Amino acid sequence: MKLHKYIEQVLGNKGSISVLRTLVDHKGRIFTIRRLAEDAGISHTEAAATVGDLEKLGIVQVQPVGKAYQISLNKKSYVLNKIIEPIFKVEQNSLQEVISILKKNLISKKIVSAAIFGSVARGEENEDSDIDLLIISNDHDLAIEIVSKIMEETSLMFHTKVSHIIFSEKQLRSKRNSDLINSIIKDHILIAGKELVDMTK
Repeated sequence: MKLHKYIEQVLGNKGSISVLRTLVDHKGRIFTIRRLAEDAGISHTEAAATVGDLEKLGIVQVQPVGKAYQISLNKKSYVLNKIIEPIFKVEQNSLQEVISILKKNLISKKIVSAAIFGSVARGEENEDSDIDLLIISNDHDLAIEIVSKIMEETSLMFHTKVSHIIFSEKQLRSKRNSDLINSIIKDHILIAGKELVDMTK
């Protein structure tokens, strides 16, 4: 294998990344090409070509069994252990990093409750999705100031926007039967303060 400038071959396209993510997420499992393609969401042909490339780099091991092939990660691979797995670990920790930023800024006696909702909370976001944030506070000016700090930090770190809604406790209670509040209560990640469902009883 190459020992200089080989990252392009490892992470060359979306198909390669999908295959690698699937293998890393299910480390220890043995795949057929067909099953790997299904789980990675790519075609059988693309999966076979990707596995061939990864085998050349020593990242996967391919074992013929009859007319099929069994694919597994090479757990001793330097590239796997030092490059691929750390990259996916950072990816997996991205939401937790965002939550840490929010918690750091939202821990205040004047913030009654705060929660992420929408596509991020459901794990269904895309490249254009904002972080939807609900804040319950009786001090609107303070809440706006906090949101401003959060927006600056998340924009620099994750190149993402924060779309916020600020309600007082009274406003939340008055809207407790609305579709918006019901959908937020159904799917949200509590960041700070009281549980939303307890505040709408």
